[in-house]
Amino acid sequence: MREYSFKPAPVRKTQTWAIKEDHLMRRGGSTALNLAKVTAASWNTVSYRGTRSAWLHLHSEAGTMKIEYTDHGGARDEFLGLIQAVLDVFQRVNPGLEIEYGYSAPWRVALFILGGLGTLAGLFFIFAGLTNMTGRGQVEATIVGGALVILMLPVAWSCRPNMQARKFSPTALSLELAALGGAPMQDPNHAPRDQ
Repeated sequence: MREYSFKPAPVRKTQTWAIKEDHLMRRGGSTALNLAKVTAASWNTVSYRGTRSAWLHLHSEAGTMKIEYTDHGGARDEFLGLIQAVLDVFQRVNPGLEIEYGYSAPWRVALFILGGLGTLAGLFFIFAGLTNMTGRGQVEATIVGGALVILMLPVAWSCRPNMQARKFSPTALSLELAALGGAPMQDPNHAPRDQ
């Protein structure tokens, strides 16, 4: 039985995970999860300012087990190794499982609302600036409105309610995971400088 140890985030304790007889377990955690009985799974990665976060949520009748990681937590290869081991078991015991890639439905709805409201606010600022509604600051209002529309419209569009999450088989997600196996992301504020 191979164990995988990593810190999910810099301020959290090291977690040790293992797979034994097709059951995923965390030392000191909840009961073991039979991977053959997983009914749904979701995978996502997000990169922001030099930090990549990734998580795999496994849903079964017994509940949800979450495996989460942030690049600055340490032992990234251990995390990716655990995810690959879970996918290997899925290929054997649960090959028909479709793993959703992206935000879950509640997050998509929340981001759609945020993006929609931001876009509407931006359009209002543009209107107020172009019609000189306030009597002053029309250029600033137009610029702020344009910036809001440029930033928030893609958020609303990418999280629209009719959009379905991409789905991967365990084999396809293994290939996607291989692309993440490179070096950790560099923090742009602390990138090495050429000398």
